Amino acid sequence: MIDGDELPRFTRPHGWAEIDTAVQTIGGAILEDLLAPNEVESLNDQVDKSLALHGDMANAATGSGIYDTFLGHKTLRLHGIVEKAPASADLIGRPDLVEWAERMIAPVASSVLLNAGELIQIQPGEPAQFLHRDTDSWPVPMGAHPHIVNAIVALDPCTLKNGATYVAPASWQWEPRRQPQDGELLRAVMKPGDALLFRGDLVHGGGENTTDSRRRVLSISYCAGWLRPVENSFLNLSRETVRPLPSKLQALLGYAPYDGTKQRGGIIGLYENGDPARALELESDRPSH
Repeated sequence: MIDGDELPRFTRPHGWAEIDTAVQTIGGAILEDLLAPNEVESLNDQVDKSLALHGDMANAATGSGIYDTFLGHKTLRLHGIVEKAPASADLIGRPDLVEWAERMIAPVASSVLLNAGELIQIQPGEPAQFLHRDTDSWPVPMGAHPHIVNAIVALDPCTLKNGATYVAPASWQWEPRRQPQDGELLRAVMKPGDALLFRGDLVHGGGENTTDSRRRVLSISYCAGWLRPVENSFLNLSRETVRPLPSKLQALLGYAPYDGTKQRGGIIGLYENGDPARALELESDRPSH
C-alpha cells in the first residue's frame, strides 16, 4: 500500500485482505495494474468499433431531463458491454473482482448480480458530474455494509484535467444529505489498467474534462442479488451472447435465482418455477409455454 494524501493504492500482488479493509472503512482504494497493457488495448479496440456502430445509442436518453444532465450531455455511455466489447466478459466475471464484491455484500445478501457494466467516456467540455451515491437509486437505508460496490477501470489516463473521479473518503458514514466541505474530496488519478474500487454508498462523481481529449473507463458495479439492477441485462444481451459464457457470469447477468432461505426469506428471480438458467437451454430465444 502507498501512503499519501489520496485513497490507499495497492500494487501487485494485490493484497485483498488490506483492500477489503480499506474499502469497508475508508470507502475506496485504487488497484494499480489490474489489467495488463494488452488487455487494455483489446478493450479499447473493441470499444472503438462498438462506438462506430452504436454511437447513436451512447447519449443519455432516459426521458428525464434532470437524469440526462446527471449522466452527462457530453459523456458517452454504453450498456450491454459484454455484447459490444466481448473482452469485457473476462473483466466483469474476473474471479478476484467477483469474490471481492461477494465478500463486501455478504452481510446483506447471499449472492450478487451485475448492476451495470458500462462504458463511460467523458468528452471534452463536460462539466463535473453531480456528487452522489449510487445507492440513491433505491429506497434502501444505508448501513454498515454496502449493498452495491463498484470498480472503475481506466482505459485512458484519468487525470485532474480530463475527468478523474471525485471521491469523499469515509462519506458512507455521513448523514444522507451531507455535502463535502473544503478539503474533503480526493481525485482518483489512474493510468490505463488501474482500477478504483469503492462502496456504492461513497459520495463520488465524474470530474470535469477541460482538455481536448476523452477520458474512457469501464464502470462495473455489483449489487445484492435481491435488488433490481440499473442495467437490464436481459434486454441488453441476447441469449446467443449469454449461452457460451461461464455459468458464474451467467448468474451475474441474472440467470440464477436468489436464495434468501438462510435469512428466512424466499427464492426470487424464478423462471417457470425454476432456475432461470433453463431459459438458456431453449433452441429459440422465445420462452416456450
